[in-house]
Amino acid sequence: MKSIGRFIGYSMWIISGLLMFLFWFMAMSKWMGFIGGMLAFAIAPGFIIFPIIFWIVEGVFPVLYFSLLGSGFLGMIIVGACSDNEY
Repeated sequence: MKSIGRFIGYSMWIISGLLMFLFWFMAMSKWMGFIGGMLAFAIAPGFIIFPIIFWIVEGVFPVLYFSLLGSGFLGMIIVGACSDNEY
């Protein structure tokens, strides 16, 4: 049962991380073109406080970004709960 929980947790964690990167890449490409797409690979989104900048530039609160972030955290909690390590 723990292996199923770890699989589900890791899947949530990895998929939400990839989708957040895709969201970051698309926003940077839209804002800055080709250069923004290249910068998306070089700069971490948290480094420049991406959600706040997105909110200011687009005028829309990034609900999808925060729901993906929450899904990733939930996946980490599931993996931690299903872990074999006892501390």
